[in-house]
Amino acid sequence: MSHDHDHSHEHSHYHLHTNQRSTQIVVLLSVVTMLLELYFGYASQSVALMMEGWHMLSHVLVLFLAWLAYAYLKRRHRENNQKLQRRVLSLSAFASSIVLLLVTIVMIYESIEKFFNADIDVTNGALIVAVIGLIVNGISAYFLHREEGHHDLNMRAAYLHVVSDVIISIFAIVSLYAAKWYGWKIIDPICGLISAIIILKWAIELIRKSWVEIVG
Repeated sequence: MSHDHDHSHEHSHYHLHTNQRSTQIVVLLSVVTMLLELYFGYASQSVALMMEGWHMLSHVLVLFLAWLAYAYLKRRHRENNQKLQRRVLSLSAFASSIVLLLVTIVMIYESIEKFFNADIDVTNGALIVAVIGLIVNGISAYFLHREEGHHDLNMRAAYLHVVSDVIISIFAIVSLYAAKWYGWKIIDPICGLISAIIILKWAIELIRKSWVEIVG
């Protein structure tokens, strides 16, 4: 019985360590990409690329919060308190989902506003940065997907943030391409609105699940 307890304890510690390491890698990748996206987004006036940059900032903050949660639990891993671990991870996930919800609301507002002023000046640099963003988000999603599971809502929240950035990256590339080669500037706010609605559904579902875990 003691052996099983020790094995469960060590497995939990390993899970926290690998999740913490994965979030560190993703944060470093995301910070560089975020700065590029914001610069080229505002330079080209692409709402899709701007929102990708701001959303990337939100998930940098969320991933940093996730990292702090894992660091805190690693410090207290000797207690092997499963209830404490679940509560801390659920609180972190809840905070993450609120951030995701707020950023999505801003995306919806920006997209609607751009419907009446669809002004976008697409440069090759903006397109290249959008593609880089997609690649970085794909790599980040891979790192976090490896660790997702164990009923860990904290990692689930981080993973959803990154996957939502993958979706935004795809729509950003589509809208930039359509505006540059076909002059379809209205595609930009349409893409922003569609991606925001998809992410809004995820945010609300994550808020519900994490709240149930917190009060449960």
